[in-house]
Amino acid sequence: MKTSPRTHGLPRFGHLIDVGIRPLGFFTALQRTYPDLVTVEVYGGEFTYISHPDLVEEILVTQQKKVQKDGFLKQHAKPVFGNGLLASDGEFWLRQRRMAQPAFHRTRIAEYAAVMSRHADTTFAAISPGSWVDIHPVMMRLTLDIVAETLFGTVHTDAKERIGRALETIMAHFAGDSLLQVLGMILQRSLDPAEEAAYQNAVQTFDTVIDAMIMERKRNPQDDTDLLGMFLVARDIDETPMSDTQLRDECKTMFLAGHETTALTLSWTLWLLATHPEIQQTLATEVASVIGQRAPTIEDMGALPVLEQVIRESMRLYPPAWVIQRESLEALTVTVGANTYTIPAEHNISLSPAAMHRDPRFFADPDTFIPSRWTQDFMAQLPKYAYFPFGGGPRLCIGQQFAMMELTLILARAIQAGTWQAKRLQRVVAQPSITQRPKYGISLRVRPHP
Repeated sequence: MKTSPRTHGLPRFGHLIDVGIRPLGFFTALQRTYPDLVTVEVYGGEFTYISHPDLVEEILVTQQKKVQKDGFLKQHAKPVFGNGLLASDGEFWLRQRRMAQPAFHRTRIAEYAAVMSRHADTTFAAISPGSWVDIHPVMMRLTLDIVAETLFGTVHTDAKERIGRALETIMAHFAGDSLLQVLGMILQRSLDPAEEAAYQNAVQTFDTVIDAMIMERKRNPQDDTDLLGMFLVARDIDETPMSDTQLRDECKTMFLAGHETTALTLSWTLWLLATHPEIQQTLATEVASVIGQRAPTIEDMGALPVLEQVIRESMRLYPPAWVIQRESLEALTVTVGANTYTIPAEHNISLSPAAMHRDPRFFADPDTFIPSRWTQDFMAQLPKYAYFPFGGGPRLCIGQQFAMMELTLILARAIQAGTWQAKRLQRVVAQPSITQRPKYGISLRVRPHP
């Protein structure tokens, strides 16, 4: 049995600055230096970084009952997620997951296709041909409209506007100045009181709007088959309904997770296509052949292999959930090949899809956008957890099928809208926070097809 290799970093501070200021680059370097795992010292503590897909499977699947969600979501992000699906654990999480699952059943998801296409049509029609636009906020608004209607029924425009502004402030808080955040962690206090106040106000606004939605639905029941309706009628084994606080936590989680991650994948994919015109042309030929100019439907999904490859490759390079963290409840014994390691109890564990997806052991030319790599033969030989943009195990993203259909329908509509081009010399940089956002935006324009 082996002990984990260690990397010490700076005296006293360890790798705190690496983790705080350049986490994705640091994890990618760890991924390429340590073949299995490594213990990272960081300012009075440590965590183990997992760098082999077999060990990722151990943590997310084989020994998932011996780990729990990390402290970050439960402490630093608790005002946002509360005790919703993203942050809860154990039997409580399982109960909540079972209550939410029917809203994401395949037959139910199929009913959302028309809503997705309609909102996509409206969005792309509003973009002036040839005009430069930051595509990220456009995609954020599009996916917010979709999640509001498909999962929560009728949501008033004012409520959506307030939610959208609150969510943007909240996510900007977690993606703020890295150096200030590191210093704040050391001093255990905020170094930007104005930004902290804006964050607290945004959380309060978010809570207020969601509470009002819940009360309105209770007064005027609409449909018990959307997510909010299902939560309202759900009962525990002792016939106890979900509390208003828990309803709010679950709705907040679904609003954030249901639109942020998909909007990011759409933004990154359109940028990748705009900067690889030959791949965009191949995709445009496929879309024209299969769909023409009619609205794409769920039945088209299996007939668009190039589009599926493009989405897979985009999520390989820019998985929205770029890091997954767990905490061990007891000592773990994990094995990869001939090597067996121990991980202590009450120990933080980090896994990074973003770093794993760029590992040259599994992906040739790993930093290059090559959708055609995703052949059936390639996927058959790829270790299962070398690629896991939706997580894995029992906590596999509940909205995976929802997201894949949404991505397919919207991107097909985007390609029908015209040829996408990227502004030259712009600085497009991924900023890893809770999600992997474009730090300076992504400026694109679309020109009608000849």
